[in-house]
Formats: sequence, C-alpha cells, structure tokens
Amino acid sequence: MSINQEIKQERFESEHHKMLVNLLFSADWVSHQIKEVLDQYGLTHVQYNVLRILKGSKGEPMTAGAIKEVLLFRSTDLTRLIDRLEKKELVKRGVCQENRRKVDISISARGLALLGKISPAISAGTNGYFSKSLSVEEAQTFNALLDKLRK
Repeated sequence: MSINQEIKQERFESEHHKMLVNLLFSADWVSHQIKEVLDQYGLTHVQYNVLRILKGSKGEPMTAGAIKEVLLFRSTDLTRLIDRLEKKELVKRGVCQENRRKVDISISARGLALLGKISPAISAGTNGYFSKSLSVEEAQTFNALLDKLRK
C-alpha cells in the first residue's frame, strides 16, 4: 500500500517531504514488527540492541561509553538501561582491570541464552517480510540509498 493510502494524504509538499514521511512511517512499522517479538521476552528494542552489541564484542567486556558509540538509539539513559539488564541477570558489571575508574560490562550466560531464543524469531520475521517484498539487489540499493542519505 502506498504511503498516500496508508496515511490518507493525497499530496505532499515535495517528493523529498513524501520520502521523509514514508521513511518515518516505515521505520515505525518495522519497529512494531520487532517489538511484537521482543515483548514475548520482556525486552525493549534498546535492551535487545545492547545485548547484541555485547555479544558482538566476543566475550570482551565493554565500557558504557563504547556501547553508546554504536548504540542505535543514542538518546538512551544507558546507566539505567544497564541497571535493568543487570537486574534481569542478562549482563554483568565489573571493575576494569586496566583503569579502576571504569566499569566493564559484559553479557551473561543467561543473556546469551536469551539472544539464542530471540534472534531466530526476529530473523524469521524480518527475512520473511523483507524477502517477500524486496530482492537482494533491491535491498542492496536501498542500503546504499540510506547510507547516501546520512552523508
């Protein structure tokens, strides 16, 4: 369905304005699809993102600053978020051995196990609805256009 039909708007200021509205609407739609899966596991998008970042560090602990550098949702209160993940026993905190003023954060075995359950469910959903709509070549073009937009 076109963005015009989705939001019941016939005209836009320009094609660029229509693109912006379409991008925001589509991002919200994708976010909702992922949220439905994450809700089943009691996680938010940002918590899931932090767990994925920590898993990607391949067992090496990270500081909050290093996590924030690659976090998809940058306006997050990372300290409170880490507190919640620690309370759920999904991450561990420890004193950095090289600099005792820093706190090392790492994913726990429980966090890794949870990701092992969630990731296939998210992949199945995203691969399912994206591959039905876009070919691999179209996805590559779309990625290139989004990268170009952020330059």
